[in-house]
Amino acid sequence: MKKFNIRKVLDGLTASSSSSAPAAPGSRDSELVQESLQSEHFQLCKTVRHGFPHQPSSMTFDPVQKILAVGTLGGALRLFGRSGVECYCQHESGAAVIQLQFLINEGALVSALADDSIHLWNLRQKQPAILHSLKFSKERITYCHLGNIHIVNVESFTLSGYVIMWNKAIELSTKSHPGPVVHISDNPMDEGKLLIGFECGIVVLWDLKCKKADYRYSYDEAIHSVAWHHEGKQFVCSHSDGTLTTWNVRVTAKPIQTITPHGKQPKDGKKPEPCKPILKVEYKTTRAGLVC
Repeated sequence: MKKFNIRKVLDGLTASSSSSAPAAPGSRDSELVQESLQSEHFQLCKTVRHGFPHQPSSMTFDPVQKILAVGTLGGALRLFGRSGVECYCQHESGAAVIQLQFLINEGALVSALADDSIHLWNLRQKQPAILHSLKFSKERITYCHLGNIHIVNVESFTLSGYVIMWNKAIELSTKSHPGPVVHISDNPMDEGKLLIGFECGIVVLWDLKCKKADYRYSYDEAIHSVAWHHEGKQFVCSHSDGTLTTWNVRVTAKPIQTITPHGKQPKDGKKPEPCKPILKVEYKTTRAGLVC
């Protein structure tokens, strides 16, 4: 059996422990080691975002690339792709996002902010970035519609020079301003016909080539939303009193149908009682036909 000296082992342990003991106060080694953590040693940062964005104000969807974009009142932009894939962006101004529009299947997104600025985002890269920005100084942005001959040319992101004056769009005899534009969309069967909805309740079908109004429609309640039927022969408006009016493009005197889907229907045949406004209405190819 191999023998060993216990005294030498103990001496080695003593030497090792003495070398690792804390330095005496005032020594040079003690000055290099800080005894407590300070606030400057920490930094607060976001590592993950979970759930639906806080204070959402706008939303749009690219049906081809299947990307959902959500804007918030704080100027944030969240992009959602397939399960587990999302991206976060922030507008520098921090102004509320009032509208988002995808350039369908082109990897680009237009955002309109409450500070009257619009931005073109490039989504064809790992981290989306703003390619162009345009700030209006006199005009107020209330609604945007993608196209190459309206307020902004999408390809160059500059003003196109094509302007539709409100006093030419509505009746020339009307002197009062119709209020902000709340809807713009082209006829699904004729891109040369533009439907313009004013908050006051006036809707105009504008001929882009001839630069004139073909038809004008008027209702005595403010408009919140407008949607085309896919055949382009009818459109529906949602109003501040909770009513939905359906219009035939060629009949301007009155709507062909007026309903209040969420209002109480009186038994005596009178007009239904007003209810909460319907803020958004869309035509969908379902059995119901209309979604609001």
